[in-house]
Amino acid sequence: MNHKLKMVSYFLILFLIVVSAINCSKKNKTLAELGDEKITLGEFETQYLKTNPVLDSAKNKPMDDRRQFLNLYINFRLKVKDARERGLLNNPDLQKDVTEYKKTYSPTYLIDKEVVMSEIKKLYERRKDEVRASHILINLAQNSPPQDSIAAYQKADSVIQRLKSGDDFGTVAEQFSQDRTVKQNRGDLYYFTGGMTVEEFDDAIFEMRVGDFTKKPVRTVFGLHIIKLTDRKPRLESIRASHILIQDKRDSTGKMIDSLQTYQRALDVYNKVKNGEDFGALVQQFSEDAGSKTANGDLGFFDRRRMAQPFDSAVFILKVNEVAGPVRTQYGWHVIKKTDEKKYESFEKQMENIKNEYKKGPKYKNDYNKYIEKLKKDFDFSVDQAGIGFLKSKFDSAKTIADYNLDSLFATDKEKVIAKYKDGEIKIQDIINNLNINRDYQRNPLGNQTINALVNSSAEQPLLSKKAAELKVEKDDEYLVSLKEYENGILVFRIDQDELWSKIKINDGDLMNFYEANKTKYVKADSTGKQVTKTFDEVKPELSNEMQQVKFKDAEKTYLDALRAKYPVKINDEVLMEAFKD
Repeated sequence: MNHKLKMVSYFLILFLIVVSAINCSKKNKTLAELGDEKITLGEFETQYLKTNPVLDSAKNKPMDDRRQFLNLYINFRLKVKDARERGLLNNPDLQKDVTEYKKTYSPTYLIDKEVVMSEIKKLYERRKDEVRASHILINLAQNSPPQDSIAAYQKADSVIQRLKSGDDFGTVAEQFSQDRTVKQNRGDLYYFTGGMTVEEFDDAIFEMRVGDFTKKPVRTVFGLHIIKLTDRKPRLESIRASHILIQDKRDSTGKMIDSLQTYQRALDVYNKVKNGEDFGALVQQFSEDAGSKTANGDLGFFDRRRMAQPFDSAVFILKVNEVAGPVRTQYGWHVIKKTDEKKYESFEKQMENIKNEYKKGPKYKNDYNKYIEKLKKDFDFSVDQAGIGFLKSKFDSAKTIADYNLDSLFATDKEKVIAKYKDGEIKIQDIINNLNINRDYQRNPLGNQTINALVNSSAEQPLLSKKAAELKVEKDDEYLVSLKEYENGILVFRIDQDELWSKIKINDGDLMNFYEANKTKYVKADSTGKQVTKTFDEVKPELSNEMQQVKFKDAEKTYLDALRAKYPVKINDEVLMEAFKD
C-alpha cells in the first residue's frame, strides 16, 4: 500500500471512529434526571418507538407530543424507583410471577438468539439488494412417484444442456416452462428482494452472479426450477412520485380509438415539463387521474412491484426530480416525476419488523422444528413406550382433548413418565401444562398420531429450558434488560393497586353528587323518541366507574407530586429536540 493510500485509509478509519463516537455520545446524553437516576436520549427513543414504531412518524412529531410521552415515562420510572427502594420486588407473589416469567421467556429468548437472529440478519443483508431473475419451471408434485421424479429431472437436465449450448433463455422458457405466465413474460420474474420467494429459490438466487444460470435444478414445493440471474443492484426502501395521466379514448364498445393522438398529447405534456413548466400546474391542466389530481399528482411513497410494471420500470431508474415519459400502462400514458426516495435503513431500525415477518412465515416453523430435533438428538431424547401405552389406554381414539377433564382423568398419575432426556423426564403433568397453553390439539381425534404429537410438543419447553440453562442465557445483557422491563411492569401494577386503587372509597352520596353535576351527559330516547335524562339507578354502574377513574387520577397526581419532591426531576429540552435525528 503506497503512502497516499495509507493516509486515505487512516483518515477514513478516523472518520468512522469519530462518527461512531458522536452517535454513541448522542444516545448517552442525559435527557432527564430523577434524583440520582438518569434517562438517556437513547432510552427515550427506544421506549417511544415501542408505542410509535414508524420512525418517520416519530421524527415529525411536535415537541409537545414528545414532552407528553417523556412525562408519562418519567411517571412510570418514578413509580418503579419508589417500588424498588421500598423492596416490593421481594414480595413472594411478585417473586413467583418473575419465576414463572423466566420459565416462559428463557425458551423464547433462546430461540430468538439461536435461530431467529441469524436468519433475520441474513434476510436483512439480502434485502440490501434487489434482483431480477428468470426461471423455467418443470412441474413436480411434492409426493410424486419415483417414475415422475425421474422424468422431471431428465427434462430439467435436457433444458440445462440447451442453455449450456448457448440457446436463448427466454426462447427455451417458452418451449419448456410449465409456469402459466411464461407466454407473457418468457420466464422473467421481474425485480424482487430477499424473502419474497420460497427459501430454496432465495438461497439459490442470492448466491449467483449476474448472467449465471443454475447448472442443477432447484427443488421447491412448486417443482424444479432452472434459474437465471439477470440483474442485481442496491435497493431503495421505497420512492415517491407524481404523475400526469392521459387516458386512452374508447368507443361505446370499449375499443381504443385515437391512440396516436393520446400519445401525442402525453408527449406534449412531457415536453412542457422538460421545458421547465410547473409540474403541479400541468397536473391540474391535463391529468385525468381524479384520485391523484387533488394532490398535484402525488402518489405517495411506494415500494417495488406496487405499480404496473412499465410504470415501475421507468420510475425506479430515475433520480430525484427527474422526469420520465410518456410511459404506457393499461391505464393510458403517464408523465412521471420522481420526487423523493427512502434509503434502506439500518438493521436496528428494521429488526422488529423483519423478525415479526419471519416468525409469521413457514420458514420459521421449519427452522424451529429443525432446532428442536437437534436438541432431541443432543440430549438423547427418547419416548417411554410403557408411558405411551398408559397414555393411550386412558383415551378413546374417537374422542378429543376437549371431551376430557385432564386434571380429573390423571388425578393420581401426573408424575408418570412419558419420555426421557439427559437429566430430565417428560411427565403427564408436562402434557397437561402444555395443553393449557397450546390449543392446537383440542379438536384432534386422540389416535396414535395426535398422542405422539402431544408428547413431542410437550417436550419442547423442557428441552429449550435445559439448553437455555446450559448456555446461561439469563446472564445475557439483552435478557437482563427484558427481565428488568417485566419486573418494572409488575412493580408499577402493584404500586397502582396498593397505593392508589385500594385506597379509593366511594359511597352513594359521592355518586349522587357526581350524578347531579354531570347528569346532562346521561341521556336516552324515550318511547316517543324524545331525549330524556337517565335516572340515578340506571347510570349508577357507569357513574361508579367514571368516579373511580377521576379519583384514581387525583390520587395518582398527589402520589407523583410527592415522588417528584422526593426525587427532583430535571428535563433537558435541548436534548429532547435531538431525538430521532440521524
